[in-house]
Amino acid sequence: MDENKNVVDPLPETFDTFEEMADFWETHDTTDYAEYFTPVEMTIAEHPRSEYVISLSDAQDDLLQRATEREGVPLTALLNGWVQEKLQEYAAG
Repeated sequence: MDENKNVVDPLPETFDTFEEMADFWETHDTTDYAEYFTPVEMTIAEHPRSEYVISLSDAQDDLLQRATEREGVPLTALLNGWVQEKLQEYAAG
């Protein structure tokens, strides 16, 4: 048996939080999980068509800051994820 061969941890089916997912990928190499990849075609806008500005109350801003700390992701990533989830729900419903 080859003792130098790396054992790859199984890929979790789900992650409970963004932080848990980030922790996993900070300690694992995506190339070890290539069989799980799905090819996609997409176009990325060099200059997005729209930008949005929202106003939040101080209480909402405090909660949002706590959410980014808890999830361990940047604010834009958290908000983009939330918007994407809601838009997918809307499109499906």
